[in-house]
Amino acid sequence: MEPNSIHIGSESNRSTSNAGGQMPNPKKKVGFMAVLNDYLIRLQSIKISDKVSFFRLLATMINAGVSIVKALEILKEQMENKHMKLIISDIITHIESGSSFSKSISAYPKYFSESQVGMVEAGEATGRLNQTLLQIADEIEKEAAFRSRIKGAMIYPIVIIGVTVAAFVLVMVVVMPKIKNMFTDLGGELPALTQSLIDLSDFLLSDTWGISNILLIIIIFAAIIFSLMRWKKTRVGARLWTRFVFRMPLFGKLSKKASLAQFCRSLSTMVGSGIPIIKALQITATSVGNPVYQSRIYQIAEDVKQGISMAENMKDDTYYFPSMVVGMIGVAEQTAQMDAITEKMAKYYEEEVDSMVKGLSSLMEPLIMIVIGAGVGFLVVAVMEPILSASDLAV
Repeated sequence: MEPNSIHIGSESNRSTSNAGGQMPNPKKKVGFMAVLNDYLIRLQSIKISDKVSFFRLLATMINAGVSIVKALEILKEQMENKHMKLIISDIITHIESGSSFSKSISAYPKYFSESQVGMVEAGEATGRLNQTLLQIADEIEKEAAFRSRIKGAMIYPIVIIGVTVAAFVLVMVVVMPKIKNMFTDLGGELPALTQSLIDLSDFLLSDTWGISNILLIIIIFAAIIFSLMRWKKTRVGARLWTRFVFRMPLFGKLSKKASLAQFCRSLSTMVGSGIPIIKALQITATSVGNPVYQSRIYQIAEDVKQGISMAENMKDDTYYFPSMVVGMIGVAEQTAQMDAITEKMAKYYEEEVDSMVKGLSSLMEPLIMIVIGAGVGFLVVAVMEPILSASDLAV
């Protein structure tokens, strides 16, 4: 949870020098508008680019010999994001009161992950803070680009399907009532296909319990989606949903390989930063973003404490850790090259995911076109069949 101390502006709430490391006067009164302004600023989102700039610029200044507090002061003035300015101001206050940089940023778990805090802590211990900060910036950019490619592949079909459904509803609500009146004037019995569409249109335009059926369907659908999203955030729901996704055609393999890529990338970064293997595994478990793999990685960390090797632990669970991963991890443990070997595996699985995403996109496009074409054909036949029948009767 974020610190409760309030910082408005750049210097009004904190002494600029504060050479004695004293905290600001906690009894200082702050007006209601200042508190409200602070609250609204803290609602502002912090982008990936803001975090990347924070770590990269801070590394540059530390490498140039600037002290951490002075570097943060300069960085705060350069930041355009007001929320990020407040966070940096809080971090400076914590450091001046005696906290380390890693402990100061750990107060903001929403913006600085456990893996980033662990890397900073290792960088402080080894005297390689500037290099570590650059490494964190690079990892943030890589992870953001990786996740963006996966999301991009998922968004396209969702948008197309959404537009198609919206167009179908529009036809049912606006077009079909007019066609119904035309068919009524023509007389005669309508084909079953046409009659089914007219019945559907009548249902959408009618009311249930005084509520429009269209609005009722939207409310029910939104409630289902909301409930599903809440359920997925529970411990049991997240695990069951992940297992369901793993068993889906195409998407299951994609999800597994993405999780393995994240596992290998995070473990390589942690070990390469000088973090001990057990703590590296624990941090990796929190950053992998998959509850099933998270549980397994925690189990691996506990077994390593007992003297069981990672490869030994993984070899009986090839569903989640393929034989190649088990073999490479075994080699990494024997040769003490865990960071280098897991980095190679991370690149391999990232390339596999990229290839699958491209293949999935190529496969989805013709399937979507076929579905849309079938839907349009269905509507055309349903509308034109009775019109042609009436023309034949007239002749």
